[in-house]
Amino acid sequence: MAELILHNYPLSLFAEKIRRILAYKKITWRSVEQPMMAPKPELTPLTGGYRRIPVLQIGADIYCDTACIARRLEQIRPEPSCVPPGQAGLVELIEDWADHRLMSQAVPPVVVEMFAVLPPGILADRAAMSPALSKDAIFQAAPHALSQALLSLDRLERQLRGRPFLLGDAFSIADAACFHPVWFLNRSARLSAAIEARPALAAWFARIEAFGPGDVRAMTAAEALAAARASEPADVAGGETATGEGLSPGDAVTITADDYGPEETRGVVVRLSAAEITIRRSDPDVGEIAVHFPRAGYRIRKQ
Repeated sequence: MAELILHNYPLSLFAEKIRRILAYKKITWRSVEQPMMAPKPELTPLTGGYRRIPVLQIGADIYCDTACIARRLEQIRPEPSCVPPGQAGLVELIEDWADHRLMSQAVPPVVVEMFAVLPPGILADRAAMSPALSKDAIFQAAPHALSQALLSLDRLERQLRGRPFLLGDAFSIADAACFHPVWFLNRSARLSAAIEARPALAAWFARIEAFGPGDVRAMTAAEALAAARASEPADVAGGETATGEGLSPGDAVTITADDYGPEETRGVVVRLSAAEITIRRSDPDVGEIAVHFPRAGYRIRKQ
């Protein structure tokens, strides 16, 4: 198999979710640091327009959205598993709550505290993805978001009492999904104290931090593009088939996130399952690419 390449940047919450899974599974990976803001000229040839971070690249196969990336890592390295037996549905429910609700509670209060040291233009860049991410909206949302975040920390504390991880003795995708917003909250001295005041939560947080950075080496974006150019899509066959939105393999489609980010990825459907859609696209910089998305959370439109 080609090298696993994670396009990320250090402050990305969602990239931290995947970095924890990679470290837990002891998967060797390469890190390409992408810009925090658009344009991202060395990412869009791979994704066709999708700009969120992280993106996983394996040769000419590109995986967008952490839900899709986490499941691909589970396929590549089944042990240790990040999906406890019989709890796949519960993992997905907690993951969805953490990636959307808990994340939306964590961001405003920390961004307000960090505002003076944020890169110039970062909130204008995010506002182009969604009005809810503008400076005014985030500053207005911060007090309520903080109160809700503290309630969520209480929920996590109650769940973690008497167990090392959220679902029992082993780390899971549910832990990874809840860790990254708490990791972001921990960047605030005030909120770090709130985490420490909850002993089960603090012990869980330290336990996951102790995984360390994992087996990672840096790679340049140019090297990642060259790796894609030298490869052909490999993860395009097999698997279950499913119909939905009136789609079939061979249809030309656009794919857009249904919460924030207006960027579209265009291509031709090559695989459609209950959970995932894979499209093939061609780019002059990298040739033929397969781009993989989860179906949940994305609008898929026939052209």
